Amino acid sequence: MKNTPVLTDADINELDELLAAVPAPFETVDAVILDGYLAGVLVQPVHLEPEQWLPPIFGTDGMPEGGVPNWSEAQHNRLIELITRRKDEILRGILEEGWFDPIVPMIEDEDGKPAVGKDALEGLGYWAAGFEWALANFPQLEEAALPGVPDLLDSIWRHLPEQDEAQQALTKALDEEHPLKNIDDGIEAMVFDVVDLAQIGIEQRHKVETVVRDGPKVGRNDPCPCGSGRKYKQCHGAN
Repeated sequence: MKNTPVLTDADINELDELLAAVPAPFETVDAVILDGYLAGVLVQPVHLEPEQWLPPIFGTDGMPEGGVPNWSEAQHNRLIELITRRKDEILRGILEEGWFDPIVPMIEDEDGKPAVGKDALEGLGYWAAGFEWALANFPQLEEAALPGVPDLLDSIWRHLPEQDEAQQALTKALDEEHPLKNIDDGIEAMVFDVVDLAQIGIEQRHKVETVVRDGPKVGRNDPCPCGSGRKYKQCHGAN
């Protein structure tokens, strides 16, 4: 993996501004939601190519093959560069350090001062929403039914602002058993959850690649050995 430069605060601000400047009808995510989304892409048990994971960043209709209309090539290239660098940065942190610093907004109280205690945890909800967007587009991690994954996901979903009754009950139980006192506690727990999920996903990915490489020849129209339910030519055979 290339040792790309770490995004500076100025880079992150530029990334956020570029995302906001993408013209209608595209509804891009912001830098915080993007950050969670990229992490959700990286934990998948299958390798996703840029042409797969880039389109959802531009909304439910994705990004057209010819690029975004009324959008300069320089803007497009710079945006994709910053997104790719951030994705590589998160992956490098997971693999080399078992840690990465998520882009999380600072929540302010009514007086415009930084929120403290549990109130500051609200900012994690936007990041978790981005992670959820990735899993909504790429359900392979959940469909693989790998041990440990449901509990780790519930630990991340506890931050989602919109929850159904079942998730609310799980969140309440987590808050009682593993309370988070402040934003630092919340970030630490969330990052470790993502790192654990990535390790599970990467390990499964290696197993699948070994099966595809060493196993019997698979026909292009046969089910993919990874268990995704798709034809081999539409899954690992596409690579």
